[in-house]
Amino acid sequence: MRTETEIREKIKQIETDYNHVLTGSFANIVTNAPRALMQLSATKLLEGLYFSLGENRPEYKFEEEEE
Repeated sequence: MRTETEIREKIKQIETDYNHVLTGSFANIVTNAPRALMQLSATKLLEGLYFSLGENRPEYKFEEEEE
């Protein structure tokens, strides 16, 4: 069992490590497969961590542009 502080630190670490794909433009498998997979991976990791805190994951820059 992890503490809330540990989970929030992990969220900050993932957001820092994946900043280049979370703040960039939306990618799909046809145009940029590696970037699309990194975006999917990062958001799913973050979704799980936010779920464990009982919170909703925020939308990131690339998700805002798609809608």
